[in-house]
Amino acid sequence: MPGNLQYSISLLKDNEESVRQDAQRVLLKICDNILKFPKEIKYRKINLSDTIFSTQLLPAAGAVECLFEAGFEENDDEFILPLDASLSSVEKLYSLLNNQLKPASTPSAPKSDLNSKQPLSLLNIGLVEEEYKKKNFFQQIQEMFKSVLRYENESLQSKVKSILPLPAIEIAAMEKLREIQKEVKTKKVPDNNVVYEDALLAELLSWFKNKFFKWVNSPACENCMGECSYEKSLSSTNPNISRIEIHKCKSCGSKNEFPRYTDPECLLYSRRGRCGEWANCFTLICRTVGFDARLVVDKTDHVWTEVWSPAHNRWIHADACENTMDRPLLYETGWGKKLSYVIAYSKDEVQDVTWRYTRNFHDVMKRRKIMSEAALSSFTAQLNHQRQNSNVYSSARKKFVNKRSALELAEMLTAPPGCKKPSELENDTEYGGRTSGSLTWRLGRGETGNRNVEPAQWTIPQGVKSYELVYSIVSDTYVARDSGNNKVLTEKQKWQDGIATTDGGVFRKEEQDWNMVYLARSPGSAAGEVTWTLVVEDTANVHVDSVKLQAVTATFNGAALRWKITGIIGSNVGESKVVVVDSSENFETQDLKGAIKLSVSVTMSGGEGDVAWQHAQLFRQSLKTSSMLPSLVIKVNLTNT
Repeated sequence: MPGNLQYSISLLKDNEESVRQDAQRVLLKICDNILKFPKEIKYRKINLSDTIFSTQLLPAAGAVECLFEAGFEENDDEFILPLDASLSSVEKLYSLLNNQLKPASTPSAPKSDLNSKQPLSLLNIGLVEEEYKKKNFFQQIQEMFKSVLRYENESLQSKVKSILPLPAIEIAAMEKLREIQKEVKTKKVPDNNVVYEDALLAELLSWFKNKFFKWVNSPACENCMGECSYEKSLSSTNPNISRIEIHKCKSCGSKNEFPRYTDPECLLYSRRGRCGEWANCFTLICRTVGFDARLVVDKTDHVWTEVWSPAHNRWIHADACENTMDRPLLYETGWGKKLSYVIAYSKDEVQDVTWRYTRNFHDVMKRRKIMSEAALSSFTAQLNHQRQNSNVYSSARKKFVNKRSALELAEMLTAPPGCKKPSELENDTEYGGRTSGSLTWRLGRGETGNRNVEPAQWTIPQGVKSYELVYSIVSDTYVARDSGNNKVLTEKQKWQDGIATTDGGVFRKEEQDWNMVYLARSPGSAAGEVTWTLVVEDTANVHVDSVKLQAVTATFNGAALRWKITGIIGSNVGESKVVVVDSSENFETQDLKGAIKLSVSVTMSGGEGDVAWQHAQLFRQSLKTSSMLPSLVIKVNLTNT
C-alpha cells in the first residue's frame, strides 16, 4: 500500500550485505529502465519465473515491498506497472536506493540546492517519510476498525441466512463430533477436548472452501471462456469496489473486468476473489452464525478470521482460503512469511495479535519500524476506549471484553496452544506451504513452504555402472551408492534436500499415537507431488540401460499414488520419454534405454472428507522400523554408448 516506501527500504537494509547489494542493483536497473523508456511496456513487467527475480529479489526482505510501493501490481505470474501509473514513486525509489543504501564506509552527503532558501537534507526527508508512514498506518487501522461494524447489520445477516445451508452444516458438525467422540472412546485418537462449536467451525470452513467461494487469479473470458492474463488496474468510484482489474483474453484478445469488492454483501453473490474477499465474506458468515468473530489483517499481505471459543477460553485461528483452523504458525513456519504487524478487528476492539503468529520475536521486532510500540499501544487503546464508551455499548459487555483482552495478552506471552516449542521449530515440517492460488503465484510470493530448498539432482559419476539411491523415512536420510563396488558415494539428511521439485505443501508427518511416519500433502491441497532427478555425468560414453523402482506406500478411502519416470534421451537431445509405473512395489523397465537424465515423480491425490490429504501416504513405515529398511530405492544400471 502506498506511503510505506521508507519502511520497505528499511527492510531492505536489514539483509546481509551481499543479498542487499544484489537486490539493490536489480531494483535500480528496473527503475532506470522505466524512467528512460516510460512508454515501453516490456520494462514495466517482471515475470515471477525469471531467474533474476527468484535469486536476487525474492531472497531479500523488502525488495518485493519496494516494487509495490513503486506502483507495481501483482498478477498471476508477473508484476506490472500500469502505463497510466505515476512515475513519482519510481523516481523516489530510485533516489532512495542511490542515496540511502550506500555502505556506511563511503558516506555521501547530498548536494545543496543553491537556488533554494531552505534546502532539505536527506535526514529531514526521512523524518517526513517516517511521520507520513505512521499517519498512514494509523489511518488504515482506524478505517478497518470502522468497517468491521458492517458485519453487525441485521439486514445483511438476514441475507446470509437466506443463502447459508445452516441446518445441513449443523447436522454434519454433529456427525463429525460423534465420530470424534467414538474414536476417543476406542482410544484411536487422543482426547483434545473437541466441542460442538469446534466441529461447527470446521464444517463451516469446509463448506465455504469447497462449495461456496472460488479463488480467482485471473477470470475466464466472458466472450470465449478462454484463459486471461492481468493487464492493468483502474480506480473505482464505487465505494464497494477497491479497484477494477482488467484481464486480457489470450485467445480472442477481449478485455474482461474483475472488480475487487470490499463490500461483503456483494461478495455473497459474486462468491469469488482472493484472500481479502475470502476472509471478508467468511467473517460475516461467522458473525451471522453466532460466532464471536473478528477479521485479522497481516501487513505482509494476507487476511483471515479468528473465532472466540468460550469452551477453550481463547481465540482460534481460522483461514477460509486454506480450510484450516488453530494453526497460528502456518504463515511463518509453513509459508515462510516475514511478519511485522498482524492486527485483529472486531465490533468490540482492535488488537495487535502479532505475537500469536510468530516464534521469532527478535526478527519480528526488527521489522516493526513504522512507530514505537508505545505509540501503537496508545493508539489502539484510544480506539477501544471510544468504541466501548459509546451510548450503544453495555457496561456488562465492556467488562467481559476487558477481561478477555487481559487473558489474550497473557496467552501471547507463551507459545500458542498446540504449537511446538521454539527449540522444536527447526525440524518442524508439519506446516506445509500455501495451497490457495496458482503455483506460479505462490512461488512468486515465496509461500510454497519450500522456499529454502534448492532443487537437487543426483549425479551418477564416471566409472559407475550400477547406481543406487536409497531413502529411509525413519531416519530421514538419503544414501547414494555404487552398488557394483559396494561403495557409498553421497549422503544427505532430510527428504527435502534430495528432491528436484515438490508441490502441494508436501511434509513429513509423524503420528506419535500410531508410531507411524510418512510423507503427505498439506490439508486443503487437492494433490501433492515429489520429483527426484538423476543425471549421468559421463554422457559421452555411457547411458541408462535399465531402471528399477521400489517404494513403500499406503492408500486409504479411494486415495491414489501415481508414479512415472521421465527420461531425456542422450542420442537425441531434447527428446523425452515417459514410462508409467504400474506398481512401485517392485518395478523394472528397459524402456528408457539411452537416457542420460531421469526424473522419478509421484503424485498423491484422492481420499475422502476433511482428512483426504492423509489418505495417500508416501513411504508409510513404523517409527520402530530399522533405519536400514529402505523406504525408496531407485536403481539405475548403465551401459556403454
